[in-house]
Amino acid sequence: MAARRKSAPPAPALLEWAMGGLGLLLVLAALAVIVFEALRAGEPARLEARLIGTRPAGAGWLADVEVRNLGGETAAAVGIEGRLGAETAEATVDYVPAHGKHRVTLAFDADPRAARVSVAGWSEP
Repeated sequence: MAARRKSAPPAPALLEWAMGGLGLLLVLAALAVIVFEALRAGEPARLEARLIGTRPAGAGWLADVEVRNLGGETAAAVGIEGRLGAETAEATVDYVPAHGKHRVTLAFDADPRAARVSVAGWSEP
């Protein structure tokens, strides 16, 4: 019997090269994002609260408040305070992520459209 000669394997197809190149680009992009985030100086949490709506509720009123974190760090145990004359309402938000927002509701006896809302404080998680 004549010995068969093994032929060289075929060269990779163009599609294989394209997929390999795409995979390499994705891995390099992911590594670049990780390195960028690791080397970037963390911007501290910067919180602000604003009144976004009011509504009557039973014998009192409810004030909807949006808390926004404009900073780059997460804030935990965020204290929100609303003042309407001598009346004060408070709420605590578990956490507000970096560049995120959270809504809370404060209860008042009178119409809270003129209430002043503010962030009383927070801790770093």
